[in-house]
Amino acid sequence: MPLWLIFFLIPATGCKSLGKIAGKQEKPDLLEAELRTRERELLEARGELQQLRLLTDVYQRQPLPCPPGGVVHQSGATPFALRDFQLGTGTGGRDDDGIPGDEGLQVVMVPKDEDGTAVKVPGRATVMAYEITKEGHKLPIGKWEVTGDQLKKSWKSGLLGGGYSVPLQWDRAPTTGRIRVVVRFTLQDGREYEADRDANVVPLPGLAPRSPAFGNKLPPPTVVPPGLK
Repeated sequence: MPLWLIFFLIPATGCKSLGKIAGKQEKPDLLEAELRTRERELLEARGELQQLRLLTDVYQRQPLPCPPGGVVHQSGATPFALRDFQLGTGTGGRDDDGIPGDEGLQVVMVPKDEDGTAVKVPGRATVMAYEITKEGHKLPIGKWEVTGDQLKKSWKSGLLGGGYSVPLQWDRAPTTGRIRVVVRFTLQDGREYEADRDANVVPLPGLAPRSPAFGNKLPPPTVVPPGLK
């Protein structure tokens, strides 16, 4: 083939290839939308799988009837494999009216399985809150009992994971911007997990700072209202 003909064909072939590439790049938005859809479906399927695993474990651990004077041992029943329990980043003050000042506390509880995935495991929780003064003193300002049914209604799922998101009203509103939240999470079989976290709040206007003489005893436990959402 003559040399001049080779140089003539190269630009034509290159233009054709560039045209194909340009045609492929016309669909990035469709590809991204498809990937987002597949990712959402994957997360939903994973959540359903976790629920099935949890239900299977709960059924396995159902106590058998115990005859008078005897003890029944369950064969093959194993406790739920809960590896960790944490307080999520959403834990902190809650502003309900849009006016400066937090009217309540939001507590995000995240039980995790052996894979480090948030899992909706049945249980109940005791929440305690302490106000941290400028001098570093911790003053108790609230204690709440959250039942298993209330926790079940508070479960939230998202792209970043799931958790129990529980809204609470102050027993005693904090007067400083820092609090310590401590949660004791109790499984149905009696095992307990505890987690704590420092959180930021916006004090309600007009509250005077408390002194260490305020006391070191928690107020009586408050039962969370049935209308928990």
